[in-house]
Order: sequence, then structure tokens, then C-alpha cells
Amino acid sequence: MKKGIHPEYYENNVTRTDGNTMKIYSSVKKDWVLSVDNLNHPVWTGQRSNSGEKGQRAAEFKSKFAGFKF
Repeated sequence: MKKGIHPEYYENNVTRTDGNTMKIYSSVKKDWVLSVDNLNHPVWTGQRSNSGEKGQRAAEFKSKFAGFKF
């Protein structure tokens, strides 16, 4: 490799939502504090934001189109 053409790498800290930290290397010198990660994102947790309204949308649809014959 040629010298002097590659960026320098810095050791950065990443703080997750539960307080755990890990070290990563990046060409940008910046510590990160995550607001969303696999501990609280619905894709990984399987929870939906409207979980309290389960079945309510289907009931609204059925009542709205109750007079139609499909």
C-alpha cells in the first residue's frame, strides 16, 4: 500500500440504549450514543406500535363496508 493516501482510523465508543458500550474503528473521530438499536426497534423485538388496537382496524373496515356484498 502507498503511504500517506489512506485516512487515519480512530477508536470510537458506541453506547447502546441499555448503557453497554463497545469500541469501533472509524475514519471519523466521534463517539456515538444510539437512540435505536436491536433492543428496542420493532423489527427485532416483534412488537408493533399499535399493539393496543389489535383487531380494531379490521372491525372498522367491516363496519364501514357492511352493506356491500363481496
